[in-house]
Parts: sequence; C-alpha cells; structure tokens
Amino acid sequence: MLESSSSPCLTRPHNKSPSVWQAEPPLLELCPWAHLSVASPNSIAASAVCAYNLSAITQAFNGPFRSQENPRSTWLPTPNPIPNFQCGTIEEEGPNEGLTERSLQDAQRLYLMNDVVQPVSVDPLVWQDDVRFSKLVVDIVQGQDTLHHVMYIGTEYGTILKALATTNKSLQGCYLEEMQLFPPGLREPILSLQILHGDRTLFVGLNDRVLKIPLARCSSYKTEL
Repeated sequence: MLESSSSPCLTRPHNKSPSVWQAEPPLLELCPWAHLSVASPNSIAASAVCAYNLSAITQAFNGPFRSQENPRSTWLPTPNPIPNFQCGTIEEEGPNEGLTERSLQDAQRLYLMNDVVQPVSVDPLVWQDDVRFSKLVVDIVQGQDTLHHVMYIGTEYGTILKALATTNKSLQGCYLEEMQLFPPGLREPILSLQILHGDRTLFVGLNDRVLKIPLARCSSYKTEL
C-alpha cells in the first residue's frame, strides 16, 4: 500500500530545541556531507537534517585538541602536534611503522577536538517535532535553470518525507510530499533508503521486504482545471 499527500509547503513550526542542527545546500557542490540529527529515545521525539562543508570538518580536525592532564583537571585546548595529518602517511611497512612512543601517548590522550564543526547556515534544512527520522538520501533533479537537491527522509513510523534542500528561508522546512507506506494504524521503521539513479527508483528497506518506488510520481496527481 502506498498513499501520499502533497502540498506546496507542508511547514512545521520551528522549535529551537537542542536536537535541531543547522544545514544548507548546494549539498553536492558545497556540502557533500549530510547528517540526520535525532533526539535520544528517552526524550521528546524531534528530528532535523543538517549539512556541512567537508572543509569545515577538515578545519576542525586540523585545529587544537581538548584534553586534561588528569581526571581532576580542567579540559583545556591543546595544540595539535600533527596538523593536516592524513591517515596512512606515517606507517611505511608494518601497521605501526614510524610511530614513536610519544605518538602513541598522544593518541590515548588527544581524542577530543576543541573546535566545533561549523554548519553552512544558521537554520536547518528540515525539522519536525513528534517524528523520528531514520534514513536519508539525496537526489539531484535538473530544473528549468538550475539543479535542485531533493531529500527523501525515512521515519521510524513507516513514512517517507520528500523535501527540497534550499537556502531560501521561505522554503526551508517545506515538504513536497509525504508517502504513507502502510495502512492507518500500522507502523514499521524505515531501515534503509537507496536511490538507483539510472532507473530513477527509490528502494526502501523494511524488516522483511524491500519496496521499489519510482522517483517520478507526477502521475499520482491529477491536474485540476
């Protein structure tokens, strides 16, 4: 069973709770790393989608660490002994080749970065209270004069939200479509989402089966004259 509802903009109230993260596209041009932020199971249900520049992540990991000398010490910034470190550049032959005793001590002591990874914009791409997002995939659609990034967001309640990733604040939090995969009263979490771009198909993984949904769904809606 597949039911859907569509609206020019199914907006949700913006609740600036700690569970809301920030984001902004162009996702694949500037922000190729998207992230789901979901409140913990023991708290209120709330979810958001955020995106970051990979350069911002690299900048944070190249910055100072935050460490403490002993369990009673204050956590303080600590200079990064190997900024711009690239994984795999130290060892030459064995798994620990080239590592010094100090390097091993630093690895045990310096594991928390001091700087926060900054998002691209202040507001999240999508946020919603009373819903827990589970999976996210992004499709790229050619518009009349530009590329659009369309997000498909699975929930723990067996629905898929289709939303536009945009920096336009009037459209942020705007849902293009909500697909109901199950009859009313029946819930099942979305376990996986994957887009087969060549076939323009969205595959949905459930507990005991996989659903195949076409991305082009204009035929589901009749034009009103």
